[in-house]
Amino acid sequence: MGKILVVDDERDVETLIMQRFRRAVRAGELEFLFAHDGQEALETLRARPDIDMVLSDINMPGMDGLTLLDHLPQVNADIRAVMVSAYGDLGNVRAAMNRGAFDFIIKPIDFSDLEATIHKTLEACRAVRRLRDALQETRTAEAASRAQAARLRRVLDGSPIGVSIITETGELLYCNQRCADLFGVPAEAMHQRCAPTLFRHVRERLPDRAPGAVPASDEIDYMREDGRTVWMAMSVDRTSYENQPVFIVWLYDITERKVQAEALRSAKDSAEKALADLERMQSDLIRAEKMAVIAQLIAAVAHEINTPVGIALTAATHLQTASEAIIMTFKGGQLRKSDFQDYVGTASEVSTLLVANIERAAALIQSLKLVTEGKASSPRSRVGLRDYLSDIVLAVQVQPAAAGHQLALDCPDGLALDTYPGALTEVLLALLTNAFAHAFEQVPAITAIGAHAGDGTREDEAAVRRPGGKVTVSVRMLGEDRVELRVSDNGRGIPADIRPRLFQPFTTTRRGAGSMGLGLYAVFNLVTGKLGGEIDIDSEVGRGTSAILRLPLDAP
Repeated sequence: MGKILVVDDERDVETLIMQRFRRAVRAGELEFLFAHDGQEALETLRARPDIDMVLSDINMPGMDGLTLLDHLPQVNADIRAVMVSAYGDLGNVRAAMNRGAFDFIIKPIDFSDLEATIHKTLEACRAVRRLRDALQETRTAEAASRAQAARLRRVLDGSPIGVSIITETGELLYCNQRCADLFGVPAEAMHQRCAPTLFRHVRERLPDRAPGAVPASDEIDYMREDGRTVWMAMSVDRTSYENQPVFIVWLYDITERKVQAEALRSAKDSAEKALADLERMQSDLIRAEKMAVIAQLIAAVAHEINTPVGIALTAATHLQTASEAIIMTFKGGQLRKSDFQDYVGTASEVSTLLVANIERAAALIQSLKLVTEGKASSPRSRVGLRDYLSDIVLAVQVQPAAAGHQLALDCPDGLALDTYPGALTEVLLALLTNAFAHAFEQVPAITAIGAHAGDGTREDEAAVRRPGGKVTVSVRMLGEDRVELRVSDNGRGIPADIRPRLFQPFTTTRRGAGSMGLGLYAVFNLVTGKLGGEIDIDSEVGRGTSAILRLPLDAP
């Protein structure tokens, strides 16, 4: 029966192990004891010297697993420890193996691997104990030394662990078949080909060790003659053999574990690279969508500017012509009172027209400037909310998508935000553009030109938006330090199956129409990050949608 002490501060581990190995426990093949920290484990080991192996977690309250490894040789020199940890990096593995761990298992535990590891460890413990018993017998029974040596060699030759005995001068006295297999040479060739390499590793790791010191453990790699690299966990004991001090070197093949660790590391690197590429692509898509929205706004505002500028140019040209005519009349001495009165009336009307259209163009240029400067990286500043929102509304209502709909502003005077206006501009432009793009359905309309058939008339079918839509931007205070800003529409609402995923990337109902579904994702990141606020969506099918922003008066 193999006796195993499990050391873990998670009490659920006891239930899992007893459930997994219940058949072996019932059959009397295995016996499990449990401790919850290193100190309790040492007390159990002192009370039960017949325990074969320790299966221990690394991170535990009180005495941790690595400290427990340091104390194990003082309690039971024959016991072998297998460490279990969720931290499977090479630093943890190396620290454990350097302190005498026999093997290392990474959480979450693969119970098939755990079962195989337990059987290998128990077999190694039995082999080691048989070896130690055989060595002890050689010391106490000189008369039966030859028989005991033969017995020892049989035990070692059947051991799954490579074993070699080297003198302090580097002479190889013995190596079992497993050791020769690890180095990839016949046993008789080990003396010439591999003994110097093995002795070099021993000297590097035991430069000043005295008899009775804690055995050293480490990992070594060896390039065999067939080109294959073999990794071995090496443990060295100093003892006496045939009346001379020797080193007993234990070699355990860990090549497969190294290959698996390298494969895991490569897979992790590939996954991290793929994630970085995905995040970069997602960032590029978000930037492209924001630039597309801004480009549409700029094009719409620029188009609208052409109208007042064109009217102003025509009026100015007319005024110039009238002025030249009145000047010629005056110089010719033919200026009459009625001519002058006509000119004054024309000048007054044209001036009024010029002022009105130039003011309109100036307002549109101001909104265009607001859009082009509305970047999330713009500096923090204090803005009057009503004037700021008026500029946003002016910039949006000239879009073709807003034609035929109302865009209203309800904001009290005197409210000011100390925030990042560029980021807030991006948020509001995205929400308003999204409202006009999604809230109101498109319906076909047919316009007939001509009254009689056969007279060359034709019918043009165009997609127009249903009239009567309304979008409102409203503001109200929340307590003393927060403001609520709503963008509401009376459109068709958001389907119930879409609502839980609104702020996830690539969520859209109009993918076929060119929408990438990144607008609300970018809005959520700006509101909750840069602006330090919250955002919610309130929607009911057929009743409209409200995007609700709750922002601090002073952004963090």
